[in-house]
Amino acid sequence: MPDESMMIFDFATDAQLSRWMVINDGVMGGVSRSTFVKGAAAGAVFAGDVSLENFGGFCSASARLDRPVDASAFDGIAVRCKGDGKTYKLTLKNDQSFGGFSYQFRFAVSAADWVVIQAPFSEFRASFRGQPAPEAPPLNPGVIQAVGLLIADKQAGPFRLEVESIQAYRD
Repeated sequence: MPDESMMIFDFATDAQLSRWMVINDGVMGGVSRSTFVKGAAAGAVFAGDVSLENFGGFCSASARLDRPVDASAFDGIAVRCKGDGKTYKLTLKNDQSFGGFSYQFRFAVSAADWVVIQAPFSEFRASFRGQPAPEAPPLNPGVIQAVGLLIADKQAGPFRLEVESIQAYRD
């Protein structure tokens, strides 16, 4: 029987963590700020403050993969995380460009417990620079080249999302 999951990130090593970079709304004049750092026990912490000043309003962290991940034999991406009640987006890309289409899955996480969010590939929606992109081709799970996390949608204020792992899963 084939494996029911395939680890993409478990943040067990500094090398995994160092592949992630933060991009905030400062690229368009905003003043939001965030970090993506090693968690105290396990995993990583994506935290910061979203500001709507200067037409801003987003923080993101993402990693380009060393080589494309072929998750075509799986049903989606599972994120084991603990949040703060805010809504986040898991992002996937089929290329490594800063532009291009991003495929997003929205999820909300309470601060109470660690949970596993399952994001079926069929529910990712294409976006281009934060706007829906219905003309985009569908997400190709066979060529995942970048993974990310995003907070936006006018959710001003502090945020904190702890992430223990990101993996492909099979139902």
